[in-house]
Amino acid sequence: MNRTHSMYLGVGIVAAALASSAFGQRMIAVDSGRILYDIDLNTGAKTQFGTISSNAGTTGGLAYDALNGIMYVTSTSLDALYTVDLSTGTATLIGEYGSTSFVMHGLEYDSSTGILYGVSQHDNGLYNIDKSTGLASLIGTSGLSSFSNLGYNSDIDVMYSTNSGTDSFYIMNRADGTVTLVGSLNGPTNPNGLAYNRDNGLLYLVDNSTDNFYWIDVATGVANLIGSTGSGNLLGLAYIPIPAPAALALLGIGTLAFGRRRR
Repeated sequence: MNRTHSMYLGVGIVAAALASSAFGQRMIAVDSGRILYDIDLNTGAKTQFGTISSNAGTTGGLAYDALNGIMYVTSTSLDALYTVDLSTGTATLIGEYGSTSFVMHGLEYDSSTGILYGVSQHDNGLYNIDKSTGLASLIGTSGLSSFSNLGYNSDIDVMYSTNSGTDSFYIMNRADGTVTLVGSLNGPTNPNGLAYNRDNGLLYLVDNSTDNFYWIDVATGVANLIGSTGSGNLLGLAYIPIPAPAALALLGIGTLAFGRRRR
C-alpha cells in the first residue's frame, strides 16, 4: 500500500468513526435518581445507558452546550451546578448557586449568547448561572408557581417555558424573566424537561405524571403524544445535534493534516 493510499484510508477511518458516534443524534434524559437514558425520538421509549455519580445528589434539569460539547446538570438537593461526562457518568462540581433556598429545576443553554439559564421553583425566578462558578444571579420572576422548565429554539432565538402549576406553554423573556402564555399543553399534567431538536425543528417534552414523550406545537402550545417513556421520574432532557461541532473540527484537522502531508 503506497503512502497516499494509506493516508486516504486513515482519513476514511476517522470519518467513519465520527459518523458512527458523534454524528448520531441523541435525545438524553435524566431522572431524579441520576440515571441517564437515551430517548427514542420515534417511540418515546427510554433505554438506560449510564448513571451520574452520586456526588451530584438529586438530579434535575439538563442543558447541552453543543459548540463545546459540555453537558450541564443541576442538583436540586445540593443547590449546585455540575458537568457530566456521558461516557462515564462522572459529575464534576462547578459550584453552588449561592443559596439553600434554590430548587433549580429548569436549566437551558442559550447558544446565541453563551448564557446558561435556570429557573428556581422557590420564586419561579429566571437566573443567569455563571458557568465557571455556578453562582446564580436573578434576572426576574414570572409570577407563576410550582416547577418551570426551559427550552431554547436556536433557529428563531426564542426561549420557551412550561409550568407544572398551570400545565401550560409560554415564551420566556430572557431580559426580565416574565412569560407570555402561548396555550395549554392539553395533555401533560406534570411537564418537565424540554429540548429543541435543531435537526428536525421540533421541541420535545417529557412528563413524569403521564410518563409520556411529546413534541410541542410552538404556535399553539399543544403537546402531541409520541409514546410512553415507561414508569419513572424523568426531569431533565437535552438534545445532542448532528453533526456535533467538535466532531467536525476533528475531521477538519485530520483532513488538513492529510493535505499538508500530501503536498
